[in-house]
Amino acid sequence: MHIPDGYLGPETYGGLWAIMVPIWMVASKKVKQSLEATRVPYLAMASAFSLVAMMFTIPLPGGTTGHITGSTLVAVLLGPWAALLAVSVALMIQALVFGDGGITSIGANCFNIAFIGAMVGYGIYRFITRIGRPFIKQPPDNEKKFGASNLFLHLTGAGIASYLSINLGGLFTAIELGLQPLLHSGGSGASLYFPFPLKMAIPAVMIPHLTAVGLLEVTVTVLVLLIIFKSQPALVSRMKTICFVLMFIFIAVFPTLVFAHDFWIEKKGNDFMVVYGHGSQRLEFEPTKIKTVKAFDFRGKEVEVTKEKKATGVLLKPIESPSLFFVEIDDGYWSKTIYGWKNLPKTKASRVVESFRSFYYSKALLSWGEAAQRPLSDAKLDLLPLENPFELKEGNVLSIRVLYQGKPISELEVEGGDHKKITTTDKEGVAKLKISKGHQVFSVNYKEPIKNDPDADLLRITSTLTFEVTK
Repeated sequence: MHIPDGYLGPETYGGLWAIMVPIWMVASKKVKQSLEATRVPYLAMASAFSLVAMMFTIPLPGGTTGHITGSTLVAVLLGPWAALLAVSVALMIQALVFGDGGITSIGANCFNIAFIGAMVGYGIYRFITRIGRPFIKQPPDNEKKFGASNLFLHLTGAGIASYLSINLGGLFTAIELGLQPLLHSGGSGASLYFPFPLKMAIPAVMIPHLTAVGLLEVTVTVLVLLIIFKSQPALVSRMKTICFVLMFIFIAVFPTLVFAHDFWIEKKGNDFMVVYGHGSQRLEFEPTKIKTVKAFDFRGKEVEVTKEKKATGVLLKPIESPSLFFVEIDDGYWSKTIYGWKNLPKTKASRVVESFRSFYYSKALLSWGEAAQRPLSDAKLDLLPLENPFELKEGNVLSIRVLYQGKPISELEVEGGDHKKITTTDKEGVAKLKISKGHQVFSVNYKEPIKNDPDADLLRITSTLTFEVTK
């Protein structure tokens, strides 16, 4: 949910600064009055915890990011005002020191993450625990705030509150971004700031938050609270280990969430759709990324095809039944930073590890014919079947040749639809693939240094081949 500089107009980021400054003043006063001196170290630990949590990001379309925040978790432990300050400090450190999130947008990021996460999250948590208390069979443990009889109730309340608050923060982020084309458009009609309207910004931000990000926030919140609630006498020492617990969780989970998405073509009834995602997940993308769409009949003759934006994909409508579809997609610039992948050129991202210019080629075979047997001149990277895949059945092996600029390329990994390595091409560019029943997706990635482009270090090309096996 970190919004970079240049994504919000002055009215938006200025207004959110104006909202947050008095809130910070009230929070500081409240914390001074209520926080005991012995608990001040907890505040510093909470800020460090939030800083670590927000370093692990999932790139979202348009250049923003999704990540867990820990705001509701800290609010449950220290109270909402202390949590608001702790998370705000973490956000300021990220913006000023690490360059993650803009300086002008500190007010917006603190409102979306610190204020909503802490205040709204804590309010939901208190509401759930209050209405749930009468249903607890055992009376509350008067000696401990989180006695055994209350543990399940508190964990449930915190989990629900963390999920709702992070999604509400994501919704506010999407609205702030999506309003920019309405508030600030240049002479050509294009937005001067964030370019995508509400109808694109809201799904792009909310789908990952409602799924992966939200569930991860709940998991971390519940696990950390369980550790602390079970060991309250050693709260300080336990708090010191929480960052390590968080790191372990992300090492186990996060690699599957980062830059592991492809474009491919799949059948939808009598039509076909270009989709973007990973496995069964589908994400919305900007249709203007599609640069070339071609269809061929079984003789290799080109067939006219139209395209139409539909839900989370682009619908392809040929005027007659095709044997092969081909789509070229320009996915723009991507930068790998210390915070994760961002859909930004190198010159606009911070703490860049590597960056590349990304292109996708997707080929869908619908029947066997001349078009399927010859290389595509439009595809720099091509997967060419060496035999008819529609005559194969589950368990058979299909040979393909991988070509780069028309020449076989060796030692290139071939992956399946789950991004797991299947095999490597031999010296003649040939790979042997075991076939399963149903929809087949195979892909290869090729990188090479790019010259005379300050926005990228590498050219990255991904090519996918899809077809159906019914036997």
